[in-house]
Amino acid sequence: MFAKLKSNFFQYRLIIAVSILSAAIVAYEIQLMHFLTIVQWHHFAYMVISIALLGFGASGTLLSIFRKWMLERIDFLLPFLMISSGILMTVVIRASRHDFFLFDSYTLFVDRSQFSRLLGTYLLFFLPFFSGALAIGLIFIKRISRIGTFYFSDLLGSGLGGILAIFLFWQFSPQEIPSLIAVLPIIAGVIIIHKKVRKYLIPYTILSLSLVVYHLSKPFDLLPSQFKSISYALNLPEAKIDRQISSPYGLVQVVSSPAQRYAPGLSLTYNGNITPSAAIFNNGDWYTSIPNRSDMDTTSILNYTTMALPYSLYEPKRVLLLEIGAGLDIVQALNNGAEKIIAIEPNATVVSLLKNEYASVTDSLFYDPRVEIRVQDPRTFLNQTGEKYDIIQLPLLGSFGGSVGLNALKEENLMTKEAFVEMWQKLTPDGMIVLSSWIDLPPKISLKSAAMISESLESIQIKEPLDHIAAIRSWGTITFVIKKEPLSKMEIAKVILFCEEHNFDPVLLPGITANERVQFNTMEDETFFYDLDGMFSFQREKIIHDYDFNIRSATDNKPYFFQFLRWKKFPDLVKTMGGKSTVFLELGYLITAVTFIQVVILALLFIILPLFRLGFKGGNKSWVVTYFVALGFGYMFLEIVFIKYFVLYLGHPIYSVATVISVMLISSGIGSYYSSRYKTYRVTLLKITGLIAILILLYTFVIGVFLSSTVGLPMIMKILLTIAIIGLPSFFMGMPFPIGLKIVNDDKKSNVPWAWGINGCVSVISTSLAVIIAVEMGFIAVMLFAALAYSIAFLSNFFIRTKGIK
Repeated sequence: MFAKLKSNFFQYRLIIAVSILSAAIVAYEIQLMHFLTIVQWHHFAYMVISIALLGFGASGTLLSIFRKWMLERIDFLLPFLMISSGILMTVVIRASRHDFFLFDSYTLFVDRSQFSRLLGTYLLFFLPFFSGALAIGLIFIKRISRIGTFYFSDLLGSGLGGILAIFLFWQFSPQEIPSLIAVLPIIAGVIIIHKKVRKYLIPYTILSLSLVVYHLSKPFDLLPSQFKSISYALNLPEAKIDRQISSPYGLVQVVSSPAQRYAPGLSLTYNGNITPSAAIFNNGDWYTSIPNRSDMDTTSILNYTTMALPYSLYEPKRVLLLEIGAGLDIVQALNNGAEKIIAIEPNATVVSLLKNEYASVTDSLFYDPRVEIRVQDPRTFLNQTGEKYDIIQLPLLGSFGGSVGLNALKEENLMTKEAFVEMWQKLTPDGMIVLSSWIDLPPKISLKSAAMISESLESIQIKEPLDHIAAIRSWGTITFVIKKEPLSKMEIAKVILFCEEHNFDPVLLPGITANERVQFNTMEDETFFYDLDGMFSFQREKIIHDYDFNIRSATDNKPYFFQFLRWKKFPDLVKTMGGKSTVFLELGYLITAVTFIQVVILALLFIILPLFRLGFKGGNKSWVVTYFVALGFGYMFLEIVFIKYFVLYLGHPIYSVATVISVMLISSGIGSYYSSRYKTYRVTLLKITGLIAILILLYTFVIGVFLSSTVGLPMIMKILLTIAIIGLPSFFMGMPFPIGLKIVNDDKKSNVPWAWGINGCVSVISTSLAVIIAVEMGFIAVMLFAALAYSIAFLSNFFIRTKGIK
């Protein structure tokens, strides 16, 4: 009796330990995404998911090869692996800042050593996931009869880990969070230490906790890429970081320097002083410049930029400013007589800074009675508001000198055709949309903007779009003003006068000549004007098709405005521009492709290849391969596309990642636990996989419309709807894997590692592959592939040959 109670008590401890460890692994995964976004760029986020899955897949393979040896030593190995996972969590991020591992994605294609450093970093981050997954895998194998319970515990803990990560982002710095998360696996290990191994593991636990305390007391330097905006800023004379705040919105840093000035595309006719201003960086990327008091008068230098064009046409009453940053656009609107300004800024940390610490610098700009600040996603606000506006202004796009494509995988939900139409519907009869960007060479942003404007106006049946558009350029920026009513002769004259006064050139304007387009700012290649005009003519499709870069309009289905790479044109670009020059134009997407290749190789080497030592026998080999490949693709494709969809819905990538992962894993865990009740395996699998395929197919055609129609709801309602939308299919998606493993185990135990390994390998690969499909074909395509995968899993169940399976 006592022995049984003791056994049950230890089992409960195991269940708790699995949950704690799993929570730590997912929290660490999200923290690692956050960290790589800060020191490199955000496109490495999906690489982290691949790393975590590779750790689980490789651990399953190792377990299958050394199963007997490890089970004989399980009392020692289980707590040891958990504690080791904690140690590795706190050590590897610091180690990645060492010169041996320190890589820079900017130089990946010009310095071959960067590839080995990237691979080394990949393997370094792989270690804590591998160690933790090995411990979980050991428990699964030892307690195979209770696989549903432990799988539920694993997924429940994983889901809670996403919530934990959000909490930590609000409370602690990026340097502190890894060590704090590392405490959890150590606790999990301590919970399950047996008396007979305490003398070995207690000193190890003390050592691990000492390491955590050391790392907390001596935080490491983040060392962002030397090519990140903040690195350039900190190289200015007397530059320093005045303020630093960490939150789920990112690491916000304020940098000041007497040499730091900001005046985008400033007219060459301006002969006043440009005063220094502090700048805000988010995750190391330029975010905004903080306006100081000298910008508040009516002779502000902002009136000497192309962005002042709409205010030269008439004095607006109501202005809507989207993504205002620190408020430079507010200053410009106030200086030009706006009576009411609605200013939308999604980053709550930036708004807090401007309302508190920097209120005196900006002359309490955010407290001006004419200004209403909304901390909200712009698309959410557009969906909610019933007001009409004289001016709707978007933030300045691009960067000085052009970009290198490192934002290629970032969803730009304000720069889609659907967003433009929403803005158009919120204009007063005489209102206008204002869109500005830095000029890049070769031209990409300006032409893609023109394509979006043209296609959007066409969709709302504007017959003569050029009658509604005035576009001007300086030496560095271009501004489009799109008016709801056609431009009058008086307004056209005002545009020409504004250009002449400031040495700007009209680019699009009814009645202008070719000479007027290059009167003050010459262009080496004037084919830009031919392509720009073509965006508003019957030649648009031909120009888009023939152009070297992807300038087709972004949509809510493919919101990758800054994705310009076209694979079929890439060889021609290399011939024309040279390989090293070309990669700098579209670096972000190329790195994703390289990461995918690395992932495939590592998955095959670490997961599949070692399994050949075991052999692969039995009559159900074809089913095992087909079924578990399909499950791997289906689950991860849906997870990635859900993350993509809910970025717009929840307003921020980190919220989307944490919410989707948490809800999917918790729901799948409940489904896994519930699946243990089923006995008729074949019928069960047919019903469940068929239902999942139908659900995903249904979601494919309704989720976009549903999310668009409810994005304006209060956040609490959106969170509840998110849980319901994601939770329903995820509940059923938690069932096929454990049931499938039971079938394989009952049929031929030696094939369980193959099922585990195949699923792990495919899961690793599908993460990057889903991103590539989303960029190339859109979210709907990823959903359809997920539905297809589960359909294949459904069909494969007809070919299970084992007689014992009902």
